[in-house]
Amino acid sequence: MTRLTPHDVDGLVSSLETFELGLREITGLGLRGVAIRSVAHDPVCVPLIGARLAVVPITSGEGVISGFADCVATILGYLGCEAWVTAQPDVRGIQAAVAQGADAIFMADDHRFIALDLRHGRCIDDDPATADGYVTALEAAAGSLLSRHVLLLGLGPVGRAAARRLVSRGAAVEVVEPDEARLRTALEVGLKVQPVDLAEGLERCDLIFDATPEGGFIDASRVTPITIAAVPGLPSAFTAEAQAALGARHIHEPLAIGVAVMAARALV
Repeated sequence: MTRLTPHDVDGLVSSLETFELGLREITGLGLRGVAIRSVAHDPVCVPLIGARLAVVPITSGEGVISGFADCVATILGYLGCEAWVTAQPDVRGIQAAVAQGADAIFMADDHRFIALDLRHGRCIDDDPATADGYVTALEAAAGSLLSRHVLLLGLGPVGRAAARRLVSRGAAVEVVEPDEARLRTALEVGLKVQPVDLAEGLERCDLIFDATPEGGFIDASRVTPITIAAVPGLPSAFTAEAQAALGARHIHEPLAIGVAVMAARALV
């Protein structure tokens, strides 16, 4: 995952309802709906409402991101879970969460953001959860991904996970990845993607999955009335003008969808 800064976290909570409205407008699903559809067809199989989920601050490495744990707990509460941030960090926080009957524990350090499913002994990683959630949102917005050409920007951890999910949903995935070693490795392990240059991909694809940490290199001239962009990370590949042209079709929030899918996976 991309390590968020306090500035990134600031305002996420206040913009959650606005994001939810835009998500419903373009996909017909709310945040809970995207999460459930990512992991199961039957909402009853994903008991988000009332689930007890603890968020444990972790102080290792660069330390706790101010506001991050509270933001995660707020998102979980928004989904209908009973969520709280432990008073103590690290091992003491984990101990307290278990003692307080948590179903799962959310925690992040400099390199990983995970949910520990305490009932089944599973670890849910944010990167594939975020990828699956955004592919689900893109599919809902597009109506179907079957035989659709999707331009994937980047083959990092989220990009590789997104490629696998896109292919599984029937998409023809075209990828822009300037790192030749990363691209070669992806192809060698059997990832079914077609390398293209950016201009060629934008010309052919109306559906775009942005999994690159580079920002602001797609301008409004490359946006059509039917372009839909799934943008899980920061910053967006789209300029401010392009984002304005896309409106709700620029599906972008750096935390909520990933957290929601992690929760659903931990509880299914």
